[in-house]
Amino acid sequence: MKKFVAVLSAAAMMTSLAACGYTADTANTAASSAETTASAAESTADTAAADSYKVAIVQQLDHASLDEIRVAIEKELDAKAAEKGITIEYKDFNGQNDATTLNQIGTQVVADGYDAIIPIATLAAQCMTTAAESTKTPVIYAAISDPAAADLTDIDYVTGTSDALNTQSIMDMMFAVQPDIQTVGLLYSNSEANSTTPIAEAKAYL
Repeated sequence: MKKFVAVLSAAAMMTSLAACGYTADTANTAASSAETTASAAESTADTAAADSYKVAIVQQLDHASLDEIRVAIEKELDAKAAEKGITIEYKDFNGQNDATTLNQIGTQVVADGYDAIIPIATLAAQCMTTAAESTKTPVIYAAISDPAAADLTDIDYVTGTSDALNTQSIMDMMFAVQPDIQTVGLLYSNSEANSTTPIAEAKAYL
């Protein structure tokens, strides 16, 4: 199971980096880090690993960027299954951006005995983390801008990747294009935990 989670973590890292448009050098560095993590996990894992795994992919809502991440994760799981000579069966779930629906999905996924859960976006990750608490089913999240603010850190069965904004870079570009800016409007959703950190950083910069 440790080896399997390492494989999923590497897959989540690479698909999140691809979706966020990181440079080739950054992606290569991340890939090297992921491979090192996977190798370390493999060395301590039980050599008699299972041949078949069930993975639940839980998407928070229909959204072009989240769809892209889901499709990339599925392709990577197919590739890893072929590479490792194992079977990975995955099923897609969509919470339609509703916490009640996501909690119901989490309950179903845990009850159905899935080996791992891959939530995409913050609310989905929070609901899946809560649902998996009793069984410690591995949760490998993707597309989380601020895992700490979302209370997704320091949990032994939860890991994943962050697509945090580089707020300073965005502000630097804005003033490079128009140095004489006097007023700035900050448009964000105050119901999204992911908004808290970048808005605070933007205000501090300004």
